[in-house]
Amino acid sequence: MNNEGITYVLNIKRSFIVLALTVIVSLFAASSAGAHFSSSGYSDIQVGSTTMTYHLSLLEHDLLQIFPDKADGGDKISDKQLAGSLAAIGKLVDDGIIVTGDGKVGTGVIVGAKHEKRASMDMIGIDIRYTFASPVKRYLIQYNFFWYSGVDPNHSNYATIQVGGQTIEQVLGSQNYIVQIQGPGAAAGNPDNAVKPIQPAAMPAGDPSSNPAVSWQNTLQTYILMGMKHIWSGLDHMLFLFGLLLAAEQRVWKIVKLITAFTVGHCITLVLSSLEIAYLSPKIVEPLIALSILYIAVENIWKRKESARVVVTMLFGLVHGFGFAEVLRGTLSGHMALPLFSFNLGVEIGQLVVVGILIPLLLLIRRIPLKINWNLYASGIVGVFGLYWLVERILTQ
Repeated sequence: MNNEGITYVLNIKRSFIVLALTVIVSLFAASSAGAHFSSSGYSDIQVGSTTMTYHLSLLEHDLLQIFPDKADGGDKISDKQLAGSLAAIGKLVDDGIIVTGDGKVGTGVIVGAKHEKRASMDMIGIDIRYTFASPVKRYLIQYNFFWYSGVDPNHSNYATIQVGGQTIEQVLGSQNYIVQIQGPGAAAGNPDNAVKPIQPAAMPAGDPSSNPAVSWQNTLQTYILMGMKHIWSGLDHMLFLFGLLLAAEQRVWKIVKLITAFTVGHCITLVLSSLEIAYLSPKIVEPLIALSILYIAVENIWKRKESARVVVTMLFGLVHGFGFAEVLRGTLSGHMALPLFSFNLGVEIGQLVVVGILIPLLLLIRRIPLKINWNLYASGIVGVFGLYWLVERILTQ
């Protein structure tokens, strides 16, 4: 065999080894990464001078993890169980929510608990009433569900607080779970300071109101960060973006067209789904997102017409928008414009950061003098992830 033949054989062996390693690594990584939904809850709080009514909505699936009695129907809590477990639910609420009025701890009375639908999701709604002997100038709410017990450290609660004739949106999480609320009289005099999130580590021993005032700027910052974290924590969204960059072959105009098509698509359904105008079940959305990853990888390998690629990218953008919107569904009662705009802005910022990091890396890789088609192998890795997730998500529905 001559030198050219030997080189050809070595290249085939090298390519086979690289391909085998990429498939093994991809399968291992894909098996450890699933859908990007975490548990969530909703709080509708009405603040009075001597009373606070608190409607807590938790996903039935989440509540099952801490429910005092074993469910009759496997993954369901029956109406009979709810009616007979109000005392036990009250103990869960006492551990999960602490409400104080002017420093005095209030006792929550469970008024009722029932099944409900919120954002097309099966939830358990718990009505709680707190009563105080005299008018309260300052309420303090500490929300400890799920992360305090270690069940789910990523649990989020979306609170809509009505006080002094105004509505305030607040997101509660493991790093931001204490909220100060002024009583109706005090809030009317200083509406911008009606609700303040308080960092536990920085809580003053005496007067919590010495913390900086937080109004619409906090909502803007909270939802922007939420949008950024959402796209960064969604490996499937990131891989789809990576596939688009491979499809564009690092050419600026192609990148602009494909990213724009994807952005227009997901912005449309993000808005429509968040406002509950349109809805597509996660049981459909999750497999479709996996299919979009597989499709873009196959398209990169077989290279179809660019015009068709732009249209398909926008269509898959519509699908990804439903995935983005799941975190907001049911949260935008009242003042919805700012949270929706802020979350969408966060998604776009997060997306641009990903693109800004990946493009230089891809350009650097192309300069490595190895006789293998990096675009082909990278698309193969993306395709393995997409295929694995597609099969997994179909089988687990």
